[in-house]
Amino acid sequence: MKKQTLIKVITSVMGAAFFILALAYANTDVPGEDHNAGMPVETARVLEVLEDDTEVNEDFPETRIGQRLILVEILTGEHAGSIGEIRNHFSPSFQVDVSEGSRISVMVGQVDDARFDVLLHNQERSGILIGSVIFFLLVLGIIGGKKGVMSIIGLVFTLISILFLLIPLLLKGYAAIPITLLILTVTTVVSLILLSGWTKKTAIAIIGCLSGVAFAALLAFIVGELANLNGFNMEEVGQLLTVGMATELRISGLFISGVLIASLGAVMDISMTIASAAEELHGTNKKITRQELFASSMNIGRDAMGTMSNTLILAFVGTGLNMMIVIFSFGISFRQLINMDVIAVEIIRSLAGSLGLVMSVPVVAYLSAKWMAN
Repeated sequence: MKKQTLIKVITSVMGAAFFILALAYANTDVPGEDHNAGMPVETARVLEVLEDDTEVNEDFPETRIGQRLILVEILTGEHAGSIGEIRNHFSPSFQVDVSEGSRISVMVGQVDDARFDVLLHNQERSGILIGSVIFFLLVLGIIGGKKGVMSIIGLVFTLISILFLLIPLLLKGYAAIPITLLILTVTTVVSLILLSGWTKKTAIAIIGCLSGVAFAALLAFIVGELANLNGFNMEEVGQLLTVGMATELRISGLFISGVLIASLGAVMDISMTIASAAEELHGTNKKITRQELFASSMNIGRDAMGTMSNTLILAFVGTGLNMMIVIFSFGISFRQLINMDVIAVEIIRSLAGSLGLVMSVPVVAYLSAKWMAN
């Protein structure tokens, strides 16, 4: 085995071991409260609709109002095989429309040694959602080939890092911004190395990506300080305060952390796009100068940044569309609108992510020209 290959293997094994230890530490003795204690959520099947006192809601014909009495069989958990009755109440904001054979999610509460209550929780969607994810991964793997498979592994690694490393560490009281930067750095390095190997192109994309994310965080921090926006201005602050009382969670840095995570995907995309294009340009023309490669990379970046900035901003607008409809329906003035916490937070998120994307372009173009061209 070559020395270079041996170093890569040893580094990979050590990195994997360190990551496993970090996961074990993060998920040991995580503070919090089990709000579902005594009321586990299980899957059930509707056996029969015993009573149906519902009718179409005249104000919203797509919905129903009233209630149904349904007979269900619990399929999972301690009470699997047991039969129970549920009052299925309908309201404009709660529509769990089921029929015989439907699968639903229920909460089962033990009353005493002989009795238990069954409450309707929601539709059972896990099968459909898991199937959709599997379909997406199959398409990505088939069309993307080896790189598609590597992308899947990188995506899984990123999700594991955020769900089972970042969030538990935040609940343990770690400062949000430093720990988010550290974990995003690791996920960026691992994802891009899996995608393109240990190459100059990968190193350039990593540096460009991290530079862009750093710019996004810097803008979000500066504007947030000037506009007096922090984690306590976010829409979910009520729930976060409740979580903070039961854990060591620090709310103040979560706003910047959210900006970092939201901007990472687009910045990583454009960084790798420009680095790959520059490598292809140099590969087809070994005599290309640094100035020519830089100019070409910048032109490619300019074309990409316009569409990707739109993608990033439209993604934020799309997630807040329902909120925007409610706000505009009240005829709120522009001055009042722009000063609302929830609007200001979304604007900063969009602009910070877009700035990170834009600023990564010259960084990647410069490094590509410096390291690839003669």
